[in-house]
Amino acid sequence: MKRELGQYFTTYNPFQNSGFLNWAYECDLSKTTILEPFAGSNNLINMLQDMGLCTDFKSFDIEPKNKFVKRRDTLKNFPKGFKVCITNPPYLAQNSAKRRNLEFPNIIYDDLYKYSLEKCLENCDYVGAIIPASFFNANIFRERLSHYILLNSKMFNDTEHPVCLALFKKSSEDVDLYNDNKYLGKLSDLKKKLPKSNINMDIRFNVPNGNLGLIAIDNTIEPSIKFVNGEEISPERIRVSSRSITRIMIPTKYKINNIIEKLNYNLNIFRKETYDLFLTPFKGLRKDNYYRRRLDYKLAKKLIEETLYGI
Repeated sequence: MKRELGQYFTTYNPFQNSGFLNWAYECDLSKTTILEPFAGSNNLINMLQDMGLCTDFKSFDIEPKNKFVKRRDTLKNFPKGFKVCITNPPYLAQNSAKRRNLEFPNIIYDDLYKYSLEKCLENCDYVGAIIPASFFNANIFRERLSHYILLNSKMFNDTEHPVCLALFKKSSEDVDLYNDNKYLGKLSDLKKKLPKSNINMDIRFNVPNGNLGLIAIDNTIEPSIKFVNGEEISPERIRVSSRSITRIMIPTKYKINNIIEKLNYNLNIFRKETYDLFLTPFKGLRKDNYYRRRLDYKLAKKLIEETLYGI
């Protein structure tokens, strides 16, 4: 039943973070009644109490696992009248629900956590949510997002989902970015590092005989995304739906071996300067205790165009 409801119960305290403490001070957290609409075992409230940040709370869940949690389907009947909400909403991707023959609500979002988050934001001025780290790449609710804190420690006993702590307020002009407790900077500054190519070159992905190859996902040991000669990847491995490894067709006037070194140099500089934030987090921590990452093809195309334009 827990998988059907998209429930994952938190076991690690994500709130011992300077970004969260700054947000908690702004919303006067210790003096307000905190709403936990998807409370499960009420672990988040317990953690906040241990830190002296919660003096009053109201917790609800469709399947309570704690005597202080009231039974309520908060997606259908969301609690009203709360200024602050802190929660770990249910995660359930639409494609995963379909694959497992699970019921999925008729909503505009592709994951239940996005709908749950929307409910929280509609009803509360301040929201703190432990959600999939890929939220950063979804580019939604940015007008209220004030802090994005990537949590590299394993948050749950029963899943290796990459997760973040996303903090929202009434309105926000920029986003403070953290990797655990390390401050990375403002989103507006990191966006300046994105490839700026406005050229629309004839570059096609998932072409079995493509002259350029791309290993688009890190291995389990280290950051290993790289461009290679297309001939290093068997044509049989390429599918229309391929997202982790591909062959790319770029204009033949460029000599592949001459540009691969430059492409990988630019890619590695980009990853270092942006702390991998614009690459989608992938399930499982690498041995260096950072999440594996995937380079999406839209961003890869921009990197290729910018590199070719500079040659």
